[in-house]
Amino acid sequence: MEFTYEGVKAQLIEDILPFWLKQVDTTHGGFYGLVDENLIVDEKADKSGVLMSRYLWALSAAYPYVKDSEILNAARNVFDFIVNHMEDKEHEGIYWSVTYDGKPSVTQKHVYVQSFTIYALSEYYKISQDPESLSLAVRLFNLIEEKAYLSDENGYHEEFSKEWKSSPATLMGPKGTDEYFSTNTVLHLIEAYTNLYTVFADDQLLALIKRLLDNISQYIISPLGHCRTEFHRNWTALNENISYAHDIETAWLLYRTLEVINQTDETYYTHKINQIVESVVEEGLDKHGIIIDQLKEGKKTTTKQWWSLAESVIGFYDAFMRTSNKDYEEMAEKHWCFIQNYLLNPVELSEWYPHVDEDGKIVQDKSTNISDAWKGPYHTVRMYVEMIDRFSR
Repeated sequence: MEFTYEGVKAQLIEDILPFWLKQVDTTHGGFYGLVDENLIVDEKADKSGVLMSRYLWALSAAYPYVKDSEILNAARNVFDFIVNHMEDKEHEGIYWSVTYDGKPSVTQKHVYVQSFTIYALSEYYKISQDPESLSLAVRLFNLIEEKAYLSDENGYHEEFSKEWKSSPATLMGPKGTDEYFSTNTVLHLIEAYTNLYTVFADDQLLALIKRLLDNISQYIISPLGHCRTEFHRNWTALNENISYAHDIETAWLLYRTLEVINQTDETYYTHKINQIVESVVEEGLDKHGIIIDQLKEGKKTTTKQWWSLAESVIGFYDAFMRTSNKDYEEMAEKHWCFIQNYLLNPVELSEWYPHVDEDGKIVQDKSTNISDAWKGPYHTVRMYVEMIDRFSR
């Protein structure tokens, strides 16, 4: 498929969205929690808060470009499932996961899943104007600020018990560690707050978005242009690991934030963003010019994940639009071609493989699921809708 408006939109409409729409659980609500590499659905798999919110966001984001009532109905279905089964009505917040039929399974509260739910509810509000979706998004925003923000350290504790008592990391981050911050959670928190601001232009929310921008630019982005990944509570790095995939995602998401809050003329931030992209180009590409996932313990990984390729297409094209540097446009297209050649499952109405090596061969020692708690429609659908939007400008 060609890297054009027509090609990208056709693939979204003809293959990607139909696959995800097939996963609606018409019996218990929401979407099935797991589809394996052979496209066999596990109807009894748990449904994670991250996956359900990503379904809601992806369908809501796609609807303006593909105004199909099936998409709207599916978005409403998963919204109802989140409200009726994933929201803790007693202690507030969104559970980490529930059983296939909607009973609490992993009841911890994590800022990451609260953030994704805010992100999704804000997007759903745009297509539904359902006041309940906006109301819940604002409640979750206030809950994060009340329960998770640590004013002395200027950061967010990430994991909590069902009753919102702080606990060490078990779900994400450095396992067993209590006092830490992670770039992954901060990035998706500012992503969520930014999207909420598009439908809830609140002064306090704007102030917190700016505070997160300052934290990212001051603590997370290193002088060399990489995003440090994990931190002690004093914002000193826990390690020297680099996630090049998160770097390229961070670059375009931060610029999106600047666009939403009307600060694209802030040269300090735009310089930082451009520096991130330049660092990825200099150090984070493999022998084929395709992004390397990460540098971990001094070694660069060779496995390519679906999400890193998706974010690279957006990130490099976004850099091209900002700078008019044609090299970035070529890098975006090169990543698109890699996806077409190696990541797309050739079975009709399927999706992307989750992991391949740098030569495009399927990696068998990692998850091969087409859909599970982490691999949902978020990154792939987002790549399509972001590129459709960019090509149409």
